[in-house]
Amino acid sequence: MDRPLAELTPRTRWLGQPIEVHDVVDSTNRIAEQRGIEGAPDGLVVLADRQTAGRGRLGRSFFSPGGRSLYLSVLLRAELPLEHMHRHVFAAAVAVAESARAFLPASCRIELKWPNDVLVDGRKTSGINSSVQLEGGGVRFGVLGVGVNVNLESSELPPELAEIATSLRIAGGKSLDRVAFGEALLERLETEIDALRAGEFAGVLERFRRSFTMAGKQVRVGGPGLAREVIGTVRGLDEEGALLVETRTGPVERVLAGDVTLLRGER
Repeated sequence: MDRPLAELTPRTRWLGQPIEVHDVVDSTNRIAEQRGIEGAPDGLVVLADRQTAGRGRLGRSFFSPGGRSLYLSVLLRAELPLEHMHRHVFAAAVAVAESARAFLPASCRIELKWPNDVLVDGRKTSGINSSVQLEGGGVRFGVLGVGVNVNLESSELPPELAEIATSLRIAGGKSLDRVAFGEALLERLETEIDALRAGEFAGVLERFRRSFTMAGKQVRVGGPGLAREVIGTVRGLDEEGALLVETRTGPVERVLAGDVTLLRGER
């Protein structure tokens, strides 16, 4: 029997203190943004059992059925320069990957696809996004959104996702306790964000690199914000987490944002 998400009580100092739990929302990100405008505290977590208009990265919809997964958004008020807000995506990716490792058999292959996808055995099980509210030229607050497919069954995935998505249940072969997983995730996420706030992004990025397996692979990077596609071989990440792609014409390009597609034959 799946425990209600209202029982989720992480052993954290500030993250998830408090947690606002909903049965159904349009988007946890939207509610967290509204709570930020209303003056809610740093570390508020908005958690939902189901979303009707979940947001993925770059404004895309996020598949969000009820009773199977975790959909949460974190309100962030610590003073960080705008150019450092993207670092929270790396912190969240590390937290999801390490939490998944703790709950899955060692035979499961957990990888991070730049910049925000957690893959298990080559298929996506989690997506992460972030947004900021600006005021007076600075960051008023940020919102970090995390969605994890926990107990979805193969038959529940829509046809367009069946070959590219998975869940922790599918990968591990058994249902997980969503409450226990959520608690572990928030505890690890607090640890990683604490590292950011202490100026230790290099350590967060090193932990990200441990699960980053794209180096040496052929990719195409496109999407909003890029004047043109970048095609080439991934050479790694720089000190700010930018993707380094050696193009077919020779130079290495530093990609700050975009959609990455592995070219045919790469997994």
